[in-house]
Amino acid sequence: MSLLADPSDTTCKYQHRKDLPNFVLDEARSEHAAEFAAFSGLVSLSRHEAEPKVYYSEKFSWDHRSFDPTLNALAGYHKSERRWLYIQAFAGGVDGQHALVHSCLTRRYLNQCDNWTSSYRLVLALVDEMRLPPTFAPRALLVEDTDDPCEVEAEARWDVFFSRLTGLQEYGWHAGVEELMWASDGLNGSLSELNWDGLVTELDDACNQWTERIIKHTSDNGAWFSQGADRNVSTSLRQP
Repeated sequence: MSLLADPSDTTCKYQHRKDLPNFVLDEARSEHAAEFAAFSGLVSLSRHEAEPKVYYSEKFSWDHRSFDPTLNALAGYHKSERRWLYIQAFAGGVDGQHALVHSCLTRRYLNQCDNWTSSYRLVLALVDEMRLPPTFAPRALLVEDTDDPCEVEAEARWDVFFSRLTGLQEYGWHAGVEELMWASDGLNGSLSELNWDGLVTELDDACNQWTERIIKHTSDNGAWFSQGADRNVSTSLRQP
């Protein structure tokens, strides 16, 4: 895992958007890849020059007094053998950093597997959390000198939401469920207006419908918790 010295000006030939599903970006991703085809790694977006690769390590972070527990936990993902289990550990919180990591790792898992049958549980968690407004500690936000911190926080909240929503849409593409592919179409005007309060109200019904659709599709295809180990898992937590 590489550290980005200037995240807002760093790219590579493999473009991934947080706010749009992969299946609508084929042309744009090809154009971006062609523009940076001569580079093998990280590139300055403005200067079109290769950037040095700095690998993450816990020691490096402490030596530079930049340790971040979420980033350190994310680095552990690449060492994990049961990655789906690692992703599930990021679910269930309202911290914005954790929420973004959870949604991005879910999408990465889904698109690398190219299979929905091992991902439906991860996506169900995304849908369940979609109504939760994430919160951000000040150090979690990238605030430039000319930025308004309140606007940056609002944009970060939308980043988390769109990453969750596109995860659901990409799942719909892999599973062949058209209404999930275009889940954004069912959110009326609040999404296009970026009206968070109105969107939360619309999500009450939408998330329930998406959940039921995922469960029905999974059950109809014989994949609903078909793994034997899942039947033996018990919990003392209150069930929804």
